[in-house]
Amino acid sequence: MTNLTLRMDPEEKERLMAWVAIKGTSATEYIKGLVAADMANGSPQERAAAWFHENEAAISAEARHIQKSGIPGSNLALNHPWPDAEV
Repeated sequence: MTNLTLRMDPEEKERLMAWVAIKGTSATEYIKGLVAADMANGSPQERAAAWFHENEAAISAEARHIQKSGIPGSNLALNHPWPDAEV
């Protein structure tokens, strides 16, 4: 298994650590359990479809914004000097 790093608000992390300690487990084992339960819940295609339907409105809003305003930060990427360029 590979490593997974979750970035959390420090207060939220403290609450999670306290909660899992009460449950008698670690945050790592708790999260592994959540992932295993999710993966056992249907095929990858079914899980992807469920995720898409849950987030479809946000995806559509982001697509409309990109169509209207372009890709955020693309001007920086397109105009950034090459690593060996003299600045």
